[in-house]
Amino acid sequence: MSAAKQVTQIDLLRHGQVDGPAALYGRTDINLSEYGLKQMHRQVQQLEFPDNIISSPLRRCKEFAEEMAVDHRLPLMIEPGFQECNFGAWDGIQFDDKSQQWPLMSSFWQDPSANTPPQGESLHTFHTRVISAWHTLIAQYAEQYSLVVCHGGVIRQILAHLLPVDWQDGQWYSQLNIGYASLTRITIPAFEGAQPIVNFIGLPADFGTDNDN
Repeated sequence: MSAAKQVTQIDLLRHGQVDGPAALYGRTDINLSEYGLKQMHRQVQQLEFPDNIISSPLRRCKEFAEEMAVDHRLPLMIEPGFQECNFGAWDGIQFDDKSQQWPLMSSFWQDPSANTPPQGESLHTFHTRVISAWHTLIAQYAEQYSLVVCHGGVIRQILAHLLPVDWQDGQWYSQLNIGYASLTRITIPAFEGAQPIVNFIGLPADFGTDNDN
């Protein structure tokens, strides 16, 4: 295994910049931009090779994960539980759109647990889905080093599950930045009753380097 012996290590890699305007992308299956792909390559160049890769099925995650798995002959699992939240009728709406949807969306950002997007997924359903996939992951890949390619919302749900914070509080989503191609690391020591340790959150792809974007 690549990580320190007897330690489970999970690196949560958010996808890079997408090829589209700033918008609410949940299940919208948008591609990475050329720069977004470059961001992800830059981030993983700083890592040891994982034992396995787990990816959201959405192309902004999956296509990079597939490329990395082929290039380095690594096992790849596509995990639907790590998809971004389904924002229903709001999915894909640009942030500068002044349509009638925005008053409703403002209520969602302030209190997401009480305001489900029309035809979308409730925050409770999203949280439960992600945490179920998380428990499967840590059971299946104990004492291995796993790279999980996923989404900002997914990473927030996992962190909220592990840390003493309220995942239903709108401030958790507005005040915690999980940037494009950022890396969040979680380790679990190999002894009975060990609690997961959050080593760092949202490390940028260009941390310690010159930003050429």
